[in-house]
Amino acid sequence: MRPNQALTLWHETLGALYDVRRRGGEGSRFQFRAEAFHFGEIVLTAYRSAAQTFDRSRARIGRDGVDHITLQFCISGWHGKRDGPAGDEARAGDLLVADLAQPQATGTSDVNTINLTMPRRLLAPLLDAPDDHNLRLIRGCTPLAALLRNHLIGLFQSARLMGIAEAEAVVRPTLALAAAVLNSERRIEAVVDLDPILTVQIRRHLNEAAACPDLTADQVAARFGISRRKLYYLMESHGGFASCVRAQRLHLAQSMLRDPGHRGTPIADIARRCGFAWRTNFSRAYRERFGMTPQETRALAALRLSPVPGDVNGQHMWDWIRALR
Repeated sequence: MRPNQALTLWHETLGALYDVRRRGGEGSRFQFRAEAFHFGEIVLTAYRSAAQTFDRSRARIGRDGVDHITLQFCISGWHGKRDGPAGDEARAGDLLVADLAQPQATGTSDVNTINLTMPRRLLAPLLDAPDDHNLRLIRGCTPLAALLRNHLIGLFQSARLMGIAEAEAVVRPTLALAAAVLNSERRIEAVVDLDPILTVQIRRHLNEAAACPDLTADQVAARFGISRRKLYYLMESHGGFASCVRAQRLHLAQSMLRDPGHRGTPIADIARRCGFAWRTNFSRAYRERFGMTPQETRALAALRLSPVPGDVNGQHMWDWIRALR
């Protein structure tokens, strides 16, 4: 294809998630190759392409409603923040984390990558700080990062031979390994965790019960047979009990504001259903969390791209990612 035709096709496909621009002159050659495997709840992709820039604005996030996390390993070339210091890019073997619910402005050289995309609802309960990883760089020389990189490469090579049951069976172990990598460099004071399994169980419960307005620390502690003091200790490295509950309530409210089925529901009612007693407190906390008001989220959601059909036949890999829930 001529360079302008290739670039147009790339814009039409990757444009499902990012605003992309090539780096280089108008007459320069543009090429890309992309492959993907859908594992039912996660998508594994690999692509190589010419140098370009990627942008994901708050307006785009509000329109497409995508709330996933992508782990990208550079196989060759580099990828990093456009406003970052020199030498702070992900290079061969390194991991760059992209939270698709947060703004991004990055650039690449000619690059070859392998990428794992997961819905937040699956990964967040396993993470110490689910919202603190956007554009985080993890060097590939760390043991767990190297283990995950090799796992994804092996998974990509084996995927063509897998049946549906085998593909589904690798999802949970892959999520667990991804979480281990992201949790591996916690603050020193948060490294000691008396009971990581119990902590994960508590956080999953908070995710499920956050909308309950009378959810309290005493209630959660009693459910798990521990003291309130131990509950606070276990939640300390995750920002604290109250912070975890509020964050989950805000994410639930965001989902409702984006949902066409709740378009006629007053924002005050959504706030109340998500455990906020006062709309003013809700609006302030929402803006601090997402950088826009609840009204702006709803307005952007009304402009959302058409939903992707359930049948994956005929879709491209970016449609698969956009449709993950």
